[in-house]
Amino acid sequence: MVATRNRLILTGARVVDGVDGVQETKDVVIEAGRIASVGSGFESRPGDRVVELGGHSVLPGMIQGHFHSGFGHFGAGISAPMLGLEAPPTFYGMLATQNAKRALDSGFTAVIGSSNGDYLDVSLREAILLGIVEGPRVWAGSHELMASGCQEDGENRAWFMGLAHQGLARKLDGPEEFRKAVRQEVGRGCDVIKVTLGPGHGASPVEDRCNLTAEELDAVVRTAHAQDRLVRAHAPSRSAILECARAGVDIIDHADRIDSECIDAVASAGSAICPTLLWNQRFLDFAENWDFETGGPLPIGDGFPELPETTRRRVARIREDFEYTCAILPEVQRAGIPLLVGDDFGTPLLPHGDYISEFEVYSKQVGISPLEVIRWATVNPATLLGRGADLGRVAQGAVADLVVVAGDPSVDIGALREVKAVVQDGVVVRGALEN
Repeated sequence: MVATRNRLILTGARVVDGVDGVQETKDVVIEAGRIASVGSGFESRPGDRVVELGGHSVLPGMIQGHFHSGFGHFGAGISAPMLGLEAPPTFYGMLATQNAKRALDSGFTAVIGSSNGDYLDVSLREAILLGIVEGPRVWAGSHELMASGCQEDGENRAWFMGLAHQGLARKLDGPEEFRKAVRQEVGRGCDVIKVTLGPGHGASPVEDRCNLTAEELDAVVRTAHAQDRLVRAHAPSRSAILECARAGVDIIDHADRIDSECIDAVASAGSAICPTLLWNQRFLDFAENWDFETGGPLPIGDGFPELPETTRRRVARIREDFEYTCAILPEVQRAGIPLLVGDDFGTPLLPHGDYISEFEVYSKQVGISPLEVIRWATVNPATLLGRGADLGRVAQGAVADLVVVAGDPSVDIGALREVKAVVQDGVVVRGALEN
């Protein structure tokens, strides 16, 4: 996409930035795809397009930190995330373009991939760069690399993860197999290597184990970092979190059972955490109000104790994990650990496009300030990607990826749902800005 030569000037804006906080009635001058200035007053030039925002808020384009481009429902009771095998790869390509559009429409001008089959993110990234489809900037996720038995045993068994190199999962054993797989994923164009270290999170209780050996995880991280790629890990357990910190994993997903020792280790390692708590909340809202024997809602007044005993025990453990993570997350934030937004959108109960509901969990339930959550969606991921100087900020010299919303999201995070326009590389690509 080529930016227009004429300047776009957003005047009378409330600038909400994760670095500089809230600045009232500012003028944002955009030229040649970048922010030329942020201040009060500007010298008009012939050809300028001046848009009075009347108190609307301008934020940096947001960044989804955990994006499954091929996840989503497509009818007949089939949902895409199970294997990546329920439909041909061409179908998943079309699904990914739809999900990319939803992300961009919602104000997310960049996404960080979190596992998919058939190198779907790589194809999506290239199609967007070539102008074949519109969408956010894509940091392409890899297949999900895991050890044998990682998701196939115990209470949390997932039969569909046992199909070896099909779909989104790759089963590997030993440092050399993991090292080779990383090289293959990087060679095919992946930017972010995903590994699974153990079961738990969302619809499954956490078990305190790490299914990769230290040598296997080291092989993944060293090989990826040698080629300037990021590594992210599904790591819900305490032991898995500690292994991630020791190995230097860049993004720790979920981190349900993080404790004070883990916090110190992760902070020292400089790793980021993507908590993904909306999935837990949505599953619990469903499970605690559903009769698994009849396949329908529980009668009003019966409540949680009427679930079958085995299901009740499982759900109770998931509830305990969720409440524990909610309670400790402010401590994680105070420790200075970079946190990211992004969840398993496209899985049951979490449709793509419903991204701000996750923000509300952190702001309204966990008690994180709205402005801090905005940092999780802007400056934190931009810094992680090595783009802290020109993405995730409303500042002179930054890329003009911006979102305009009604209201003040630094007061009510729900205002981020009222997207008026999305600007990408200085061009209005969604919504409208009236002169």
